[in-house]
Amino acid sequence: MNTAKDEDDFWYSSETRSFCFESEVDQLRSDKLWTGILNASSSESGLQSTADFQTTKPLLSIISDRTLSRILDADNKPEKAHPKAEIKHPELAVVQPDITLRQILLGQSYSLERYKSLASKTALLDAAILNGDGNAILIIILFLTKTLKRSLVQRLLTERPDAVNVYIHYLFIRLHSSEITDILTMLGHSSTAAMKNLHIIIKNTKDPNRLMQKLQNCYKALFTMLPDCKETTFLESYIKLLEWQMAIKQKKNDEELPLNSSVLESLRYACKHHCNTPKDFVTMSPTVLSRDHDISPRLYQKVALQVKAACGGWDDIDRLLLTKGLLGNTKLQTQLYTEDILKVLYKYNAPHAVLEKYLKFIDNLEKRLELAKKLSCHTIVIDIFVQQGDRAILMDYKAKLQPQSEGYFYAESALRLPHIKWKS
Repeated sequence: MNTAKDEDDFWYSSETRSFCFESEVDQLRSDKLWTGILNASSSESGLQSTADFQTTKPLLSIISDRTLSRILDADNKPEKAHPKAEIKHPELAVVQPDITLRQILLGQSYSLERYKSLASKTALLDAAILNGDGNAILIIILFLTKTLKRSLVQRLLTERPDAVNVYIHYLFIRLHSSEITDILTMLGHSSTAAMKNLHIIIKNTKDPNRLMQKLQNCYKALFTMLPDCKETTFLESYIKLLEWQMAIKQKKNDEELPLNSSVLESLRYACKHHCNTPKDFVTMSPTVLSRDHDISPRLYQKVALQVKAACGGWDDIDRLLLTKGLLGNTKLQTQLYTEDILKVLYKYNAPHAVLEKYLKFIDNLEKRLELAKKLSCHTIVIDIFVQQGDRAILMDYKAKLQPQSEGYFYAESALRLPHIKWKS
């Protein structure tokens, strides 16, 4: 009975027991091991007191020493990443875009390597655009170009005009004309792409022959498809101008007109050296140049007048501006104002006879008198006073002239004219 009662007490007791297949030596060693585990557990958890742990049975009564050693070794090893968790929750491994953007703006160290998915990269770009900082936007775009396919980058940019503007400016500085063309053409801005390419070519090509070749290629590839674009006409004219200048260079090898000079500089050169060119050089004449580049007659006459006046070519100026009427009288045939012609002539010290010739074409008597006084054309002034019959004013004017001068004698002669009816 006692035996049966002892067995019942064993099985129904709340005290936990287990079989131990270790030797007595192992049992002693386990007691020492338990002491170490107990001390470590007490210092780490703080949830149970040492006394509470001491009421339990030794750990090695449940598991073997070898198994426990493996568990402890595993706990002491550094934690490994859990790739499944990362795949399931990629946002846990990605720095928030606003934090990364703040680091960029403050000049702090930052890393974009953790932005691996297209969604995270898009969010980062949108955060930079929302902030409006061009440098940050460019940094993100360059990161995208290195980590995404070109087609994906272009698709992202087409939906974000602000990013396009920043990136196009960057490409323009780096002279990446082909990529500029691809992006802008995809956005439907073919004319802008053509102009960007043209600007890059003109600004960065110094050799005239190379420049001519690039311009012709640019025209064929981009501008022939844009007949309504006003820059197409400009490029056609520009190519013609370079061809004209290169022809001048081959004929005369003249350093006075550098290649790639402007139309006005070319016109000045032509007016100075090729106004009376022979027939075999007719393409070099200023009239042909003006026709090819739509230079207005007024602008042509203005440039030619300045060039001829600077050279003292008064006869050439007469041929340029004067013509014969039906009755054989001389007429002024120009779109220039007579006052402007006189200013140019006076600036380059034209003789008084030349100034007086053109003063006579001013119909308004008062205006002619005013200009004649400013230009010191005394003959014209005296003639007007005689025409007005104002003897007193003529005498006052004579008193202001230098005695024994040509104007002084002319005034005296006018005062003695017998057929003039003076007012006083």
